[in-house]
Amino acid sequence: MLHLPWPRHLVVLGVLGAGLTLLVGATAIFSLARTVTTAQEMGQLTRAQRLHQDADMMHDALRADVGNARQALHSPRAPGTTEDLVETTRAHARQFRRDIDELHAMDLPPAVAGAVADLVPVQDAYIATGQRLVRSMLRTGRVDDVAVDRFQSMFESLVTTQETTTAVLADSSAALEREQAQHERVTARLLVVGSGAALACWALLVWMHRREGARLRAALGREAAQRTMADELQRGLFPDQLPVIPGVGLAARSTPGNSSMQVGGDWYDVIALPSGEVGLVVGDVVGHDLPAASAMGQIRASLRAFAVHETSPATVLSRVNTMADILGVTDLTTCLYAIVDPADGTFRWSSAGHLNPLIVGAAGDARLLHGDPGPPVGSSDTALYVDRSSQIPRGGSLLLYTDGLVERRSSSISDGLARLESVRMPTTGPDELCDHVLTTLLGFGSPASDDVTVLALQPLPVETAIASPYVGGLGDTA
Repeated sequence: MLHLPWPRHLVVLGVLGAGLTLLVGATAIFSLARTVTTAQEMGQLTRAQRLHQDADMMHDALRADVGNARQALHSPRAPGTTEDLVETTRAHARQFRRDIDELHAMDLPPAVAGAVADLVPVQDAYIATGQRLVRSMLRTGRVDDVAVDRFQSMFESLVTTQETTTAVLADSSAALEREQAQHERVTARLLVVGSGAALACWALLVWMHRREGARLRAALGREAAQRTMADELQRGLFPDQLPVIPGVGLAARSTPGNSSMQVGGDWYDVIALPSGEVGLVVGDVVGHDLPAASAMGQIRASLRAFAVHETSPATVLSRVNTMADILGVTDLTTCLYAIVDPADGTFRWSSAGHLNPLIVGAAGDARLLHGDPGPPVGSSDTALYVDRSSQIPRGGSLLLYTDGLVERRSSSISDGLARLESVRMPTTGPDELCDHVLTTLLGFGSPASDDVTVLALQPLPVETAIASPYVGGLGDTA
């Protein structure tokens, strides 16, 4: 399966784009929070200015109350005039004190809070003096010019202090507005630059992603073309049908172990030799791609060519190994080659890293042949292979297979071979033998992850061979 990791530059761009996007979002949130805070501070200053102006008005109102009381002493007083003047003065004083208390209780900038605090003692003394002066003049009916002059002096002093506080309030409001304006300018620049960079990064990421997507599609297309070519090449390597050879029954099955792989690494072959004997080949090439299928074709062709002239399976494998080493055909290929004499069921065999054959008796009992396999084809230029011989019992069969039949991830290959040897085999013919072996072994444990190939040969009785030579079918082939 084609596997392309994420290119590093795409990952870097993605992280950078995400980081810039988060930065822009955080900046916007921070700017909004700062704007809300500034608005609250501006609201506080505006309210403080309003209270300060109201206190200033009450400051003037108390001065007017003193003047009105003084003027009332020189003009006829209507009933209730004195009480009205006293109540009016008291009301102005209460409002004045209320403004002072609210202003002093507000959470204001330090400079403003300090100016307000400086006003409080002077304002308290001014209020108390004004009220006392009005009550004294209206009660005694005479004017204390010294007290009036002192009150006037307090008024003028308070005017100067209030002007200072007014200026501090105005300066604080102006400074806050300038600070907010500067903050908004900086934030706007940061948002514009950050948004532009994030958009550029995302645009570049999308463009590069599309380019990588095009490369991936092209790679997938090339892989599909190679798979198709390899599939066609391998299909050409399997015989369309097993040859009709007097005296033997033949059957074969071959399926890819992974359904996603249309090309398997197994192959098999049956060769009718000039001597009247039958050559059986089962092999397994590492890989499921075009090079594996190509290697399979070259090994199959060379083995066929050497098998025609050599009666020793070990010699045939040695020459195939030399050819593979010279041409650099493959790094690892297992193969088993057997030569069967249909007349008496004797056979010679040699293995290049492949699993040993299985002999099935006439009663359905099975046993694995023993012998250390030689090195796989292509693994060593000095590989040595050994001929071994055995015999198929009358009414029995010979079964060759690949490791996909017995190898499972959940158990060892030794356990798989033991299960194969313990299976009670049918005795009706090679086709039934292949089907039974596949059904029994592949139904055990986890599904096979490798290709599975079986090839069965059964010597036929002489009378059966003369009457109608039995030849098994191919079944499912890769």
